[in-house]
Amino acid sequence: MRYIFLYFKYMMINIKSILVYDLDYMLGIVAMVIKSAVNFCMLLLIFQLVDDVAGWSFEQMLFLYGMSTVSYALWHCFFIDIITIPVYIQTGEFDRFLLKPLDPLFQIMMEGFDEDGWGELIFGIGILVTAIIKLKCYSWTLVFLPAFCLCGCLIFAAISILCSSVAFFTVGNIDLTDNVIDFQEFAKYPMDIFQKGIRIVFTVIIPVAFTAYIPSKLYINAQLEVSNYWAFITIPVAILFFYAAWWVWHYSLRKYNSSGY
Repeated sequence: MRYIFLYFKYMMINIKSILVYDLDYMLGIVAMVIKSAVNFCMLLLIFQLVDDVAGWSFEQMLFLYGMSTVSYALWHCFFIDIITIPVYIQTGEFDRFLLKPLDPLFQIMMEGFDEDGWGELIFGIGILVTAIIKLKCYSWTLVFLPAFCLCGCLIFAAISILCSSVAFFTVGNIDLTDNVIDFQEFAKYPMDIFQKGIRIVFTVIIPVAFTAYIPSKLYINAQLEVSNYWAFITIPVAILFFYAAWWVWHYSLRKYNSSGY
């Protein structure tokens, strides 16, 4: 309960700090919407050349693209500060998080919100709603769509925690945090286009497939009148993977030695 209370306190503080420069905040959102639209043009270009991608129609790909974008944008909005951990460790600034009686990981996540992520979130929601209308997948399963997007966000957060934990051993010399962005690019496309080995890695080891591909099949298959309730294992997979990343983080934290310039 204490952390829930502090979470909302931190959130209000961060929102107020963002709104100090309200024009900059709005321009940042608009710029991110434009950037997301430019990236989306790649999908449009693909469908100018082919009729489907591994059997997925344009409308189905639209749903997958929108779902992966929303999941990633939620991570971008609330968890992106995790990728600054290597910098904190290398400069010695990480020490200040150890002085407070709070979990250092929680403090870093609450250090600030990236306002640019809101533009990406707005664009992703727009794409997702458009796909739902085009596919006409109106069913009771839509109630779980926000939960699936939050699960995708948790998986991206877990990946960023795991990549950042490496810095405790390398002291910032090897930075893997940008890999989160790379994994999001994989999540935009159906796993069917990858080789079997890659599909196994993205399903069992690093569950990128659960950020959008597997849960989206619940709605895609519903259109085809095929049951796909395996999508609901997304929820326990996301929670377990995040817990595993949290455990690795605390194990790595015990290896920390203060450093700095």
